[in-house]
Amino acid sequence: MSLNVDFTEKRVIITAFFCMAFTIANLITVKVINIGFLGMETPAGVLIYPLVYILTNVIAEVYGEKVAQRTIILGLCVDILFVFMTTLILFLPSPSFYTGDSSLQFVFTQTPRILVASYISYLIGNFVNARITTKLNKGKDYSSVKNLGIIAFSELIDNFVFIGLAFIGVFAVTDILIMIISHWILSLIWSAIAQPFTKMTVKWAEKGKPAEI
Repeated sequence: MSLNVDFTEKRVIITAFFCMAFTIANLITVKVINIGFLGMETPAGVLIYPLVYILTNVIAEVYGEKVAQRTIILGLCVDILFVFMTTLILFLPSPSFYTGDSSLQFVFTQTPRILVASYISYLIGNFVNARITTKLNKGKDYSSVKNLGIIAFSELIDNFVFIGLAFIGVFAVTDILIMIISHWILSLIWSAIAQPFTKMTVKWAEKGKPAEI
């Protein structure tokens, strides 16, 4: 089997990782992790969610804003399918010997408020990311510093929208702001570490790019 892939196949690979990263992030967010530093606690989704923004950045950089927008919508549709199926299984009867229903309910039961907040923040943050990336990088070489700044700004918007919508009225405003800042700082550190790999991914994806694209 040949491991050589053309320009279009690279887009399929990146899109697959994009959709999977978004779905995984929503799944593992049910776990809250204790950072053990300055009282920071954050949903475990922060471990992979920055990858969604990094891949949005790569797609917009290599394939353009319209492709990035379609990929963002595709990721949302994939996650809706995932949520639909995981919700459906909760209503299906189990045999008497099966003891996993309570665990499934704990993992897959999500309040509509958090789910809607997640989707709204996902769309706004990633569309902003795609637009700014396209505008600032048009006709220019990839810049790690500039793209990290774009990702940081986009993730800050995402955090404000998601955590604000999901927890306003549930926690004190001060606690919500701490959660937003903590999540953003961890995402920014993650993204900064990943920048060299992001640059490598952009260069890899651009190889074999047709002149008209």
